[in-house]
Amino acid sequence: MKASLAIMRKLAVNAASFPEDVASVEQHIGAQIGAIEDKQELGPLYQDALIVKVISAMPIEGSDHLSLCQIDDRQVRSDVERGKDGLVQVVCGAPNVKAGQIVVWLPPGSIVPSTAAGEEPLIMAARKILNQVSNGMLASASELAISADHSGIVVLPEDTAYGTKLSDLIDLNDTVFDIENKMFTHRPDLFGQLGIAREVCATFGIAFKSPDWYRADNYLKSSLSGSLTVANRLKDKACPRFMAVSIGKLKIEPSPLWLQSYLSRSGIRPLNNIVDITNYVMLVSSQPLHAYDLSKIGVNGKAELVVRDALPKEKLTLLDGSEIELSDEDIVIANQEHALGLGGVMGGRDSEISDTTTQIVLECASFDMYRIRRSSMAHGVFSEAVTRFTKGPSALACPPVLAFAVDLIKHLCPEAEVISEVADERNDALVQELPPLSLDLKLLNSYLGIELDQAEVLSLLKNAEIEARIEDQKLVVRPPFWRTDLSLDVDVIEEIARLHGFDQLPQQLPQRLLSVPSIDAIQITKRQLRAALAAAGANEVLSYSFVNKALIEACGQDPTEAYKITNALSPELEYYRLSLAPSLLSKVHLNHKAGFDRFAMFELGKAHQVGQLDSEGLPLEAERLALVVSAEAKSAKGYQGEAFYQARSWLNYLLGTLNCDAELLSLRPLEQADLNQETLWGAAARTYRSGRSALIEVNSKVLGVIGEFNASSTKALKLPPFCSGFELNLAFLSELSVTSARQYQELPRYPKVIQDLTLPGSSKSFSELSNQLKLELKSLMPKDVIYALSAIDAYQPANDRSDVSWTFRLSAQSSVRTLTDREITDIVEKLKSKF
Repeated sequence: MKASLAIMRKLAVNAASFPEDVASVEQHIGAQIGAIEDKQELGPLYQDALIVKVISAMPIEGSDHLSLCQIDDRQVRSDVERGKDGLVQVVCGAPNVKAGQIVVWLPPGSIVPSTAAGEEPLIMAARKILNQVSNGMLASASELAISADHSGIVVLPEDTAYGTKLSDLIDLNDTVFDIENKMFTHRPDLFGQLGIAREVCATFGIAFKSPDWYRADNYLKSSLSGSLTVANRLKDKACPRFMAVSIGKLKIEPSPLWLQSYLSRSGIRPLNNIVDITNYVMLVSSQPLHAYDLSKIGVNGKAELVVRDALPKEKLTLLDGSEIELSDEDIVIANQEHALGLGGVMGGRDSEISDTTTQIVLECASFDMYRIRRSSMAHGVFSEAVTRFTKGPSALACPPVLAFAVDLIKHLCPEAEVISEVADERNDALVQELPPLSLDLKLLNSYLGIELDQAEVLSLLKNAEIEARIEDQKLVVRPPFWRTDLSLDVDVIEEIARLHGFDQLPQQLPQRLLSVPSIDAIQITKRQLRAALAAAGANEVLSYSFVNKALIEACGQDPTEAYKITNALSPELEYYRLSLAPSLLSKVHLNHKAGFDRFAMFELGKAHQVGQLDSEGLPLEAERLALVVSAEAKSAKGYQGEAFYQARSWLNYLLGTLNCDAELLSLRPLEQADLNQETLWGAAARTYRSGRSALIEVNSKVLGVIGEFNASSTKALKLPPFCSGFELNLAFLSELSVTSARQYQELPRYPKVIQDLTLPGSSKSFSELSNQLKLELKSLMPKDVIYALSAIDAYQPANDRSDVSWTFRLSAQSSVRTLTDREITDIVEKLKSKF
């Protein structure tokens, strides 16, 4: 953002009190507004440029374009050769040079401003051209670095006083600061010279006063009607306010030199008087405007504008000549036939101002900054308007800015007149004054660590044109319409601190009562799991929480249940994952391909699912642990049993490591579960194979899912046949974990008693049978006995595969006495009676 001291000083009503010292202004901007990236001093470039009068201009013999000119500088320069009449001789090649003109002269020794940025600036000197001495040159706007026009020399109005410096005429004794605008992206007003001028004065402790036209109640009035129709179909949010007015009797011509100079030093190329006025008003106020040629958009002097969503695949040629294909995400300004411009971004070529334009429609509007940003990014179109609209300027600025622009047009085009009513299509609910804010002064001082009295606080805010008063020992602030960033009491505190000077605040940490933070059980569980799994040979994987749609579908999950990211880093990271298993499975084939025959890998991470919310109504971040064990065919022989049992052995190992009570755990086969009713685990379970997988339950509450993976996952991700895993709820697992330290217990010295127990055939699963047996045994066994129960055999009749008889081995040992066979036999008999 370029800020010109000359323009800022011109905008201040109390310009006489505006800070003069450039170094001090630079220091205040850098410390309290934004970092200065560059600084340009214009004064030295134009210090020798003089306004002179051409007395005569005669063709030079032997040349078809050069003229020998005699100029009058009122003998300001004493170091040049003059004729007897006191005139200075200059050779000029411009086709428009004539006697009587008021022009700009660069005398010998002066710098050509357009070359100043190069490594070797061009210095004027007296030299011969076709045997005629030329003392310097008469300059064009291009050579003066004011515009790109090099078709001829600059010709000033006839009543311009000559013999004076150009810098005095158009305010070129100026300093332009290039401020890093990311520092104030929340301050739309600071993208205008007026806003920065206000801030500069405020930081100096000077009460700034905006120009009279910059008031929310400054509304352009017109008694005309019927020649302009505006339909704002998007005033619900996308375009809260759209104002327009028609102006006629215009003559399109170059802008005055002062206006061209103000634009060029601010980084904008001058074009013509109407376009330059809209750009200048935007530079001053931070509110973009746009002008349409009425003859190109209307019929019989009547204009009709419609603010609407673009139609899919609608085409528009922009002012820069590029043709874009629109979508319904874009906002367009259109007539009844086609789009005229991309709202808030850039106008269209079909309605641009040309040399033949005599009537215009001037637009001043407010757009939704998020839609403007999306349109700009989607089409790769970046403009000064986009820079400002994406900061969210106030819709209340539209009336005064439009009125100021019309006044400026009338000033530069004396014949111009308003030829229509002022259209103002707005949403009153969205176009309102900012609400007042109330703040306790004691709270203010406690935050800042200093003691500011009421007068100091009111003075600081008044300097920035922020209305404030004291009521019942409270500071009541009414933010001005341009300060959309002041919405909370802490915003006011920050503003006061900034205006007072952050460097004036005490450099000490605020006092806080420190207490020992509570132990996070989940973090402890994570540490235990990492240590246990790494010790057992598993490898931890860290992956994004985002996956692509193809992976979700490949794993049998529904992408509509996953949150889709609007501004994804890439198509590969477009969805939040529903479970951790797909992230691990996508890496199985890669690791086998890299030469790892068998391995186990795990991840601790988060999963998200549409419709699952936490206590604050935000998307639930489900903490999960997932593990996958995989082996190629030649290596799977080293494992005992099938893939499911390998995953089960890892699960048993983990539960033992965490000291969880495994007797409470049961497995419910997936084919017996209604996954549509399992809101927390339905999506995760769909990755697993029915008939070879189960939900892990504790007291009828699902802890997770375990098993082998479904056919679609196996095929799409090239998984080997021996591949299984599980996924667990970390929060629930942490609740089950016994976090107290384990205590050493001496092994019993008394002999062990071993007995076998065979239960009759049952259709119950092994897990159900084993857990029930362990629970019964726990109630029957004396407290002094250490025991273990394990399955050693199973019998399954060939004609009834659902009826299985299991044999368990019970070993018991007392720490205080010798157990008898009779005691254990009685316990075994009681167990049998339970089944």
